[in-house]
Amino acid sequence: MYYDRITRRVHIEIGGEEHLLAFTLSGLEQLESRAGTSLIGLITSGEMPGLSMLIDGFWIGLMGGGKRIKRDEAERLAQDYIDEAENGIGDLASLFNLLVAVSGIMGAKYANEVLKAMGLADKDGEVPEKNAKKAARK
Repeated sequence: MYYDRITRRVHIEIGGEEHLLAFTLSGLEQLESRAGTSLIGLITSGEMPGLSMLIDGFWIGLMGGGKRIKRDEAERLAQDYIDEAENGIGDLASLFNLLVAVSGIMGAKYANEVLKAMGLADKDGEVPEKNAKKAARK
């Protein structure tokens, strides 16, 4: 698994086939609408998204990555991803968090933290401390 810094797409492999996923702003809006709750509130709460949101996110992510697919097809593909994953549904939740991070909606600091937690390089670079420039001047 890796992400493309330019396209903001996450590349994953399922059954030997590469799939691209991305959360666009309209995709995040669609996901929030389908979930019936604030997506930002869920993310900042630290709670794990429900199964429906994870599957919807996977489906919307595939569409954001350029794949035209029906939700039931995406659900079967998500099941294959879970079956192949070392941590099962936990890996699907991690993928969801990665898609949010790479989308940039939560800012560079959040993205950096998620990427580090997943063992991926932050291709956008380290996020400077908020007051690092001020401290350097003193």
